[in-house]
Amino acid sequence: MPDRKNSTELLIIGGGVVGVSIAYHCAKAGIDVLLLEKDQFGTATTSQTARAFRTYFPKKPHDSELAVRGLTEFNSFAATMNTDLGLKHLGLLTILTSPEQTAEIEALLPAHRAAGADVKLLTAAQAVEYNPWLDAATIEAAVWSPECYRVKPEAMVKGYADAAAKLGARLLTGAEVTGIDAGTGAVSTTVGEFTADSIVIAAGPWGGEVAKLAGMELPVWGQFAELLYTDPLAEREADTDMPFTFHPVSGLKTMGRGKGFLVGLERISKQEGLRDVWFEAAVEELPKWYPKAAGAKLHSAWTGTLDVTPTKSGLLGRGDGEHERILFAAGFTGHGLA
Repeated sequence: MPDRKNSTELLIIGGGVVGVSIAYHCAKAGIDVLLLEKDQFGTATTSQTARAFRTYFPKKPHDSELAVRGLTEFNSFAATMNTDLGLKHLGLLTILTSPEQTAEIEALLPAHRAAGADVKLLTAAQAVEYNPWLDAATIEAAVWSPECYRVKPEAMVKGYADAAAKLGARLLTGAEVTGIDAGTGAVSTTVGEFTADSIVIAAGPWGGEVAKLAGMELPVWGQFAELLYTDPLAEREADTDMPFTFHPVSGLKTMGRGKGFLVGLERISKQEGLRDVWFEAAVEELPKWYPKAAGAKLHSAWTGTLDVTPTKSGLLGRGDGEHERILFAAGFTGHGLA
């Protein structure tokens, strides 16, 4: 590998799980890699996820395919990287609430299976067997996907970063990018100037802003997100040991957390100042589907920023013309871990 102190073949902007994964795989392929992270590795969106990995994304067989491709690496991560991801099986239960929604989702299941996802249509009664907290009267059907696991995202980031460094990649923290010349590959930062043959934008919610530094439009923006937890709802922790349960009609997501629930609500918007509205929506949604949780108070577990796009799917690709040396991997809406 050539000695290129201030230049590199591949410069990656962003040290979340996507950025460090790119650094590892490219360094493994013999590419000279430099990664720049403005804070610390994995402290932005990666650390603020629901800490769950799944391979089924309703209505998005292409997202399911990407996640399925990652499943093999998750399973071999401990041995390959000498890092324990703390994998715990959860399973994913997707709740359907009308005949029309059920027909639409069922019609897409063959495409998900073709992508490698393990999915099965359930009746309402079967869904309640998987998650006894649900009310069968509010359910039309459900989709069960066993390939969903709780995971330690910070362990994955550290594993990739350490492995990339051992392969010769240079990973710098506290390095904020302030300018990009797409034509020459010159990158200005708060720690110095660098030049790259190719530049990868993997900056999560800041992907759109970083792209603008290069004069390129990338429809990625940051969206406020918050995970909540309930007061204790059960006498024993095992009583809330439910699968990751998703209600696409409202965006409500739940899983067991100690004696209560961890609660999320998927609401995508570009507007500012919606936290109170979002919180009230979560308060209203929970008892609709979990009557036994009626009256339970919700408390903030942690807040963060999701990197989102108009389609709620990630953007993977390369710029054209004068931006040909710019590649991008951003906008995964909190699913970059998958």
